[in-house]
Order: sequence, then C-alpha cells, then structure tokens
Amino acid sequence: MKKIMLMVAAVLMCGMFQLSAQPTYTDIGFNDIADVFAEVKPYETVVFLVRHGERGRDYSKNGLLTENGKAQARMVGEKIKSGEQAFYAHSDYGRTIQTCENIAIGRGDEFIHEEWGILNGDWYRKDIPALKRNGWDNWESLSQWAYEGGKEEGFYNLEERSKEWLDSLKAHLPSMKRINVLVSHDYMVTPMAIYASDKKVDLHYWVNRKWINYLAGVAIIIDPQGQMRFKTIRGLDSGLLAR
Repeated sequence: MKKIMLMVAAVLMCGMFQLSAQPTYTDIGFNDIADVFAEVKPYETVVFLVRHGERGRDYSKNGLLTENGKAQARMVGEKIKSGEQAFYAHSDYGRTIQTCENIAIGRGDEFIHEEWGILNGDWYRKDIPALKRNGWDNWESLSQWAYEGGKEEGFYNLEERSKEWLDSLKAHLPSMKRINVLVSHDYMVTPMAIYASDKKVDLHYWVNRKWINYLAGVAIIIDPQGQMRFKTIRGLDSGLLAR
C-alpha cells in the first residue's frame, strides 16, 4: 500500500510539474492610436511605428494596398489629425509608401517622406538562407524566437537588435518632426512590439495564432531628455489580425 501511495504521489507531482511548466499568457490588448496620441505632451516627440495597411496578394516589393487598405490608412490619419505637420518614413515596398501617403491624406498633411532601410522587414533576420534551411522563415518560428530566444543561426538577439534599431532612430531625430509616422512590415513590427511591451503583448502565434494586425504597432514617446516610453497601439478596431 505504501508503495502504491508513493507511486500515486509521484504521478500527481509529475502532473503538477507539467502543468506549472506550461507557459502562461496574458491577453494584453493594444491601445487605440487616438488615445495614445491624446496622451502625448506638447513637449514630447512621438513616433508611431506601424505595419502597413491591408495589401493584395502580391507579396513582392511592387505589391500595393487594396482599396480597403488605403481607406484604413486614411482613417488612421484622421485619428491622429492635429494641424501640425508630421514626418513620414517607409521601407522600399510600394505598400508602405502608400500607407504613409494615405495617413498623410487623413491628417491633411503635405506628404514629406523618406525611405529608410531600417524599416525593411529583414531587420531581425540575421541569416535568411539559414532560416529557410531550418524551416524557421515563418510566423510560428518568428514569434517563438521573439518570446523564448534560441534559433541564433537565423535571428539576432531580440533585445540587442531592438536597442540597435532605437539607437538608429535617435540618430534620425534631428531631421524628424514632433509627430512621426514610420511604416514597416509584420516581420519588423511584431518583434519590436514584443520587445517594447517587455513580452507582455499577446502575439504568441505559434501557440494561439495571434498575429499583428494591419496598422498596429508601437508608439515610441520621447521626452526632452531623450528618455523613451512605449505603448503597443492599434489603428483599427483590433491589434490582432483576423484569421
């Protein structure tokens, strides 16, 4: 009997260990971009880093927004309209340029913009052939890497690479404005949102299929001393892509 009881206890302990070892996720939502914009102080600089609007089936650099994607971007522009000219930057993909342009239309801005290499989607991918060779060039692997690390052959270190990107952003600040819109891609914006939220935002795609929506991302708010704070943001009704 004693032996049986010990066996039962061992099984229960094993079950408890397995249960406690399972990752727990907090479904933290995204803040509406209009609410975050309203919180920015007049002496602060804000940088909205977002994914482009809804695109068509062409994933290449020539791929453009759908008509709905253009309307989405104009609506986001209206949400952050202020009468103060904003600065715009994008990657070298047509859909990011169109997103910037339509946000500018929504804000009533002149379309002052630049193409930035640091907004291309490969920022966190260290070795694309290695990613493809290992089967890691997908949303599942990217999201798991961003939360759990590993896969060093294909990805950079999340914290180090994010800080490097933010340092590059700081170097651009003198040529930017108080309000700034940067448009990139999901492979860039997703890891940055995970980093900026201290891994609290729920984009655990490999577990629950949650992925960043169009026009969602991160607000980077910078005070006069150069100190940054972050908020995950959504331009649409949800920060998560409907699948």
